[in-house]
Amino acid sequence: MAFDKSRAMRNAERYLAQGKLRAAITEYEQVVENDPKDFGTLNLLGDLYSKVSETKAAIACYTTVAEHYSKQGFAQKAIAVYNKISRLQPNSLMVAERLAELYKMKGSLAEAKAQYITVAEHYQSKGRMTEALAIWKQIAVLDANNTEVYQTIGEAYIREGRADEATEAFCEGAGRFVRRGEYNRAFELYSRALELLPENIRALAGYIDAAANIGRGDEAIKRIEKAAAIHPLNRDLQHLLIDSYLITQREAEAEKVAIKLSEREPSNYIKFLDIARHHISRKDAAAATRLLAMASEHLLATGRGVEFATLIKQILDLEPALLEALRLEVRLFSWQRDIPSLKDSLTRLAEAARKQSSEEDEKTALRELIKLVPFETSYAQRLSELGEASVVTTVSAGFAEAVSDGEIAAESQGAVSAAQFNGVSENNGVYTGSVEGGFAIVSEARPLSADSISKAAANGNTGSTPAEKLRNEIESIKFYVDNGYFEIAERALNELRAEFGNAEEINHLSSLIAQKQKGDSTPIIIAETAESAGSKDGEKGIFDLDEFRNELGLEAESISEVEADYETRYQTAVAYQEMGLLEQAIAEFQDAAALVRPDDGTMRFFQCASLLGMCFVQNGMPKLAARWYERALETPGLASEQKQAIWYELGAAFEAAGEPETAVKYYEQVYAENVDYRDVKEKLRTDYAIQ
Repeated sequence: MAFDKSRAMRNAERYLAQGKLRAAITEYEQVVENDPKDFGTLNLLGDLYSKVSETKAAIACYTTVAEHYSKQGFAQKAIAVYNKISRLQPNSLMVAERLAELYKMKGSLAEAKAQYITVAEHYQSKGRMTEALAIWKQIAVLDANNTEVYQTIGEAYIREGRADEATEAFCEGAGRFVRRGEYNRAFELYSRALELLPENIRALAGYIDAAANIGRGDEAIKRIEKAAAIHPLNRDLQHLLIDSYLITQREAEAEKVAIKLSEREPSNYIKFLDIARHHISRKDAAAATRLLAMASEHLLATGRGVEFATLIKQILDLEPALLEALRLEVRLFSWQRDIPSLKDSLTRLAEAARKQSSEEDEKTALRELIKLVPFETSYAQRLSELGEASVVTTVSAGFAEAVSDGEIAAESQGAVSAAQFNGVSENNGVYTGSVEGGFAIVSEARPLSADSISKAAANGNTGSTPAEKLRNEIESIKFYVDNGYFEIAERALNELRAEFGNAEEINHLSSLIAQKQKGDSTPIIIAETAESAGSKDGEKGIFDLDEFRNELGLEAESISEVEADYETRYQTAVAYQEMGLLEQAIAEFQDAAALVRPDDGTMRFFQCASLLGMCFVQNGMPKLAARWYERALETPGLASEQKQAIWYELGAAFEAAGEPETAVKYYEQVYAENVDYRDVKEKLRTDYAIQ
């Protein structure tokens, strides 16, 4: 016989009206037994059990109802039911924990904090410090104005022998003091953290910032210098040392460290940009240009032209007629094959050079303008006024057509050579450009014949000796080879051989190019002729890294084959990624990661692993991405910000892989450390009902 729920409910209501509670309970028990999802009746049954002093049965009913409301996201209803349980069982740890979570979900932070304190004190009374500390951290997260709690947490971790957690607690507390402008108290807490872990990056970074604000910057610098000297291969420490020098206005020391670091690991060129931005903020356009010149080739090779352009614009906004900055702008537009912008930049360079009586700069700019706009007579006329006839007098029909369309031939991808733009002069420490081909563009213009060159030389119009020209052209070809433009390099080499014959340097370079194409990573070194070597001292604007390092008092360092191989693969991978060639980028990043270890004292493995994760995500393989993000976390000594970034990416990867429970675990780790990190708050609120 089927159960008649309506009849049972009427009977129960009649018994209640008559005061027959036991009879009513019997009827309601039958209802919930036959319909377990009738949570309203189950809640009423709990009330009746409570009235007849059947506490255990009442708690069982209430617990089932509360858990149901909690899972459905009805926080207020769940809180009301758990409060009923709390009245029946005042010291229930489970109830306090659940109420704390529900109040937190609802946004009632004061009530949540009170419940968490109850739980923490309970754990402490039982000697369970690990659990107590975890709860105290929850309390600290809830109460953004509570700074002292982190000091308490830190001291408790020390008693537990957990130096890492204690350091993190002290740093978090110090950070809150900084946000309140209490730098002295922040300095004390950061100092306490460094007593435990003297080389902790987060603590050192906060320490120098707090010290600078209370006039103790020199003291902080000494501590960071000591740590960096002990671990010269720790890139994070070296970067922090550079930042510390900038904070304390010691720019020269920052530049020395940045140069030394980038020679060891070229990807560290990024610090040149930080120093350049620092100079821009101090309105020192010349110094900013010098630093940007050092990083220019790396920026272009890694596809960061937009960032390069932004910095040049900021410099030229400060000093529009700065010749060194205008040369860099020409370099950029030449690389990008942006003909309209290149023409405008060359025009401004020529005008600035004219006003500043920099004849060679003006001549160079005019020569290039003649190549770009061969039918504009004013450039040739001005060049004639300077005592030099235009060398380029004929242009192929194809090239003229390309220029008229605002385009340039594919050969111009190589554009200007590295040697011509990464230079520092003896006069003012800033690159001043070379005379011949300072901004030469590889175009489809007809090459000059040997006879034409001889005639130009006889008239004094080439601007350089044949040996200087040969050396400059070889430098340009080396740049193409180093960046993988073998086809352009071979074409240029053939043109050079047609002009200069089978010179020893040309034959040697040809052999080395063949080696490079076979995968030989040995750097190209070309022996100089006696004539070219003799002319080198008088050459203007060619960058000599060894000479520059000697001026700064730096010792030469050798780079191992493994490091060179790593850097080659890493930079190649970055270039592939920028071009959207993900499969190739993944292969190169994997090869680079195989050459380093997470614990080798650098952040190279971390970089490779995190970029591999990004590539796999972009390639639609989130599970493989998660594997590499997890491997990135194997790197010792990661700063809190780095961990948060990887946790967030892990959450996104697992979310994309259709594993929301795992995703929320990582999002919550980020949320626990930094509730304002990116959109983690919104993600948890939207997807996981956190209010």
